[in-house]
Amino acid sequence: LHGHRNAHGTPWCTAVTMLRALSHYRASTGTALCDHAIISTSVNVMGSVDSFSVQEFTQLQGRRWATKKQGGSTKNKKDSQPKHLGCKMTEGQLAFPGQVLVKQRGTKFHPGYNVGMGTDFTLFAKSVGFVNFRRKNTVLPGRSPTSTKHRRYIDVFPINDDWSASYKQKVKAMVLARNSIRQDMLGLMAMYGKK
Repeated sequence: LHGHRNAHGTPWCTAVTMLRALSHYRASTGTALCDHAIISTSVNVMGSVDSFSVQEFTQLQGRRWATKKQGGSTKNKKDSQPKHLGCKMTEGQLAFPGQVLVKQRGTKFHPGYNVGMGTDFTLFAKSVGFVNFRRKNTVLPGRSPTSTKHRRYIDVFPINDDWSASYKQKVKAMVLARNSIRQDMLGLMAMYGKK
C-alpha cells in the first residue's frame, strides 16, 4: 500500500487503483482491508472507503456489456423477374407479320382485323399495315342485345387502304424485301431443307 489513512484526511482514489491494492493486500497479509486507503490521484470517485466492505468494494469494477450487433430481419427482399407487359407499338406505326403489339395478362385488348392472339394473350400482327386502336360495344353470346360489353380492339389496317385481293402478294414482297435488308446487314444466308 502507498500509505496509511489518518483520522483527518479523506482518501481520493480511482477504481482501478483500489482493485489492484485490494488484491495485493489480501495476497500478502491474508486480512481484509479495513483502515487502509490508497492515495494516488486527485479524482474523487466514491468518497470515503471506510464504509465499504470487500463485497461492496469489488462492485466498483467496470462491467463488460455485449458488443455483438443484433442482426435485423428483412421482409421485402424477395423479387420476381420482370414480365415486360404493356403495349409494344403505338397507333400509326407500321407493323410487319409476327411483330408483337401488346403483352398482357387477360384480354385487356382484344384482337381485331389482321391481329392474332397467342396462348398467353399476346397480340401480334398478321399482315403489313398500320396499327389502329379502337373501342366498341360488343354483345356477348347468350346475353340480351341491350347488355353490351365495352371492349378495346387493336387492328392492323392495310397500307393506302388497299383492301383488294392482291394485297397479300404485296405483303409477301414487302416481307421479302425487309428480310433481305436484314440478311445483308447481318451477313445471314437462307437455308432450306434439312442438312
